[in-house]
Amino acid sequence: MMRSGVRIAAIVVALAISAGAASAQIKSAVDKLYILNCGEGVAGDISRWSPGVNVGKSMDFVDNCYLIHHSQGWLLWDTGIADAIAAMPDGQAPADPGATHWRRPKTLASQLDLLGVKPADIKFVAISHTHGDHIGNIEMFPQVMLLVQKAEYDWPGPSGASRFKPEHPVTKLEGDYDVFGDGSVTIISTPGHTPGHQ
Repeated sequence: MMRSGVRIAAIVVALAISAGAASAQIKSAVDKLYILNCGEGVAGDISRWSPGVNVGKSMDFVDNCYLIHHSQGWLLWDTGIADAIAAMPDGQAPADPGATHWRRPKTLASQLDLLGVKPADIKFVAISHTHGDHIGNIEMFPQVMLLVQKAEYDWPGPSGASRFKPEHPVTKLEGDYDVFGDGSVTIISTPGHTPGHQ
């Protein structure tokens, strides 16, 4: 889905861990980074993102989430496609054959469990953008502070309603944000947005 008339900020996580001699004396507060499998998909027609180019060509997608441990707590970057898709033997096939057919070989819940991390242990869930393949498990963390750009938060869902429950705690960002206040994990706002890939 394209968002017309709205300038959307895409977000990138930057881990600022210096390698210089001076920083060798300062221990980083970030000590773990896990890359989690948050879904796999095959787009039926990638020309939906580049009209007139690559018409009819398919492309594989990997949907990663990132779990970062900081001395102040855990941060989860995105929640992937819904864990419920893991129970579907053939995944979630789209009505439009040009859209993405999603599969979930591992649930987010099982990967967190394997690491000994409970959803309640997570201090922040940062959202890159509000497509379903990035917020599919957001309600696994109903009391965790969401970090999301205001433009993304305010973008209505397909039915016109919010993509988040109003009682979910949220910090609406407007620009770059130093998550832990020490420069180790920064959410960087960049102009523009990749058209929807749901």
